[in-house]
Amino acid sequence: MCGIFGAVSSSEIQHSLINGLSRLEYRGYDSAGISLMTGSEKIKRVRCVGKVKNLKKILNASKSSGYCGIAHTRWATHGQPILKNSHPHNSSKVSIVHNGIIENSEELKSFLKKRSYKFTSDTDSEVIAHLFSYYAQNAASSVQAMKEVTKKLKGSFAIAAICERWPEQLLAACNGSPLLIGTKKGSNFISSDIHALSDNTNTYVPLQDNEIVELSNSNYQIYNFSGKKITRKVTKAKKQNSEINKDGYKHFMQKEIYEQQDIISSAIKHQIGDKGLLPNIFGPNSDKLLLKTKHIHFVACGTSYNAALIAKYWIEEITDIICTAEIASEYRYRTVNVPPGTLFVAISQSGETADTIYSLKKAKNRNYSSILSICNVPESSITRLSDLVYLTHAGPEISVASTKAFTSQLIALLFMTMVLSRTSKNKVIEKTILKQVKALPAIIKKTFLLEKEIKKIAKNFKNKKHTLFLGRGVSYPIALEAALKLKEITYIHAEGYAAGELKHGPLALVDKNLPVIGLMPDNNLVNQVLSNLAEVRARQGLVYIFTNKKLQSSKADKTNVINMPSCGHFVSPLVYVIPMQLLSYYVAIEKKTNIDQPRNLAKSVTVE
Repeated sequence: MCGIFGAVSSSEIQHSLINGLSRLEYRGYDSAGISLMTGSEKIKRVRCVGKVKNLKKILNASKSSGYCGIAHTRWATHGQPILKNSHPHNSSKVSIVHNGIIENSEELKSFLKKRSYKFTSDTDSEVIAHLFSYYAQNAASSVQAMKEVTKKLKGSFAIAAICERWPEQLLAACNGSPLLIGTKKGSNFISSDIHALSDNTNTYVPLQDNEIVELSNSNYQIYNFSGKKITRKVTKAKKQNSEINKDGYKHFMQKEIYEQQDIISSAIKHQIGDKGLLPNIFGPNSDKLLLKTKHIHFVACGTSYNAALIAKYWIEEITDIICTAEIASEYRYRTVNVPPGTLFVAISQSGETADTIYSLKKAKNRNYSSILSICNVPESSITRLSDLVYLTHAGPEISVASTKAFTSQLIALLFMTMVLSRTSKNKVIEKTILKQVKALPAIIKKTFLLEKEIKKIAKNFKNKKHTLFLGRGVSYPIALEAALKLKEITYIHAEGYAAGELKHGPLALVDKNLPVIGLMPDNNLVNQVLSNLAEVRARQGLVYIFTNKKLQSSKADKTNVINMPSCGHFVSPLVYVIPMQLLSYYVAIEKKTNIDQPRNLAKSVTVE
């Protein structure tokens, strides 16, 4: 889950490398490093543990400069996050950076040790540096050397390399991990994503699997792994906001929670007209395709998977369409049956999640009626691979813990549910959902009025080790999402459970020290949830109920009732998730954790 950036230019590149790396830090922040080809045609490497800002300080002090270089920000897979494991990795006259996992690294280490190469790190990536050094000695060209390297590697990788033998060239290769070429007059770049290129250029060329690129300051040439030249059209990226700041908020997560109301309002404004939902918002002829759909396979990871679960509840409640929601890391490896008329739907915030990409590639070789992606990033791997695309337009989400991306996905999926509802015998259901959606921004505004109360409640969680979230129906995936948020940024062990499963195991955990949070919109399941929470109270559990049903708090049985605004059944997940996000945020404030960049996590999971 590392970030790679490289540049070769007719002008000095250190500033470009650091800026690009800063924009890739969401991929990992265990360490950072840079290698520059200096004016003496020697490689100078600078590395540090921790974030890019630490690297910047070291570089400013060293006054390093160069016209060809590579940079890396790391999320540790093989080897602890210590200096010796930081990228770039060097071998004789060679420096490389790598994102991915080399599955046969131990085999390659044996091969290289027999040829007198010494290893100084615990990473799988170091084998790439030594391999390139080994083949560069006698290769006719830098491309030939990289071609020999890729022949040896098994696994996923994006690689960028510089070599003193070819001081004016930057080499890169990829298989299973994304890389983009950025182009402008007098400079060429390589990057893990389009966002990191935005300070330098808005034109790019995506590398595909099993491809190598050789870059100079004036040109680039793509080859496949067999050495055949590849020609590919240059794409102009949509303009992106290069300035990302907190706008007065303490953390990006806080800002992004509050942006949700505006994002939902914008989606309503742009996708709903005077006569209801606009036609074909999921792509050309998508309405016709959706109305012919008999089955839907949702595939996603993490928060996006929780969004898929909610969509399954919505769609199956009002149509005859059979839905499955699967974790991408499971889907990609199992045998999948694809009945006729099945739509594949990939959901991803970044569009670069490795398991989701692999699942999508697998789906393209199956008998799906079409491939639809719901994504927040226009020029992403997932959108490029899909037949149909719905862009959520949530804007850059900087905090690792997803908030606004989740609600923007839910709005997209609710729009999909509206289209699919036209297959139902209930001809008013689409209008019912539409009415609820239009009322949503005002309801969310009321929900934010609970912030002061939630902030107070958060103090009770500071010293807790465990928390249990309960829900039924569409509230069950919100319980899962609430538990995920609490885990991500507070490091409290939390579980989301279907409330009816309480007596099948989790009840054994309940005692006077366990907070149990019930998500209970006033619907046809409210009495069942109340019964489940009574089981918790009977065992002295600390009960917090978020509900719009009229209930009274009770100090005697340790029950806290947080009165939610009334909302429609279909939009309740979008309303009830907000206090859960705020609760996690304020508990993290109490615990003084790194909210935007929690330990051991990265924004985009680009490795298996």
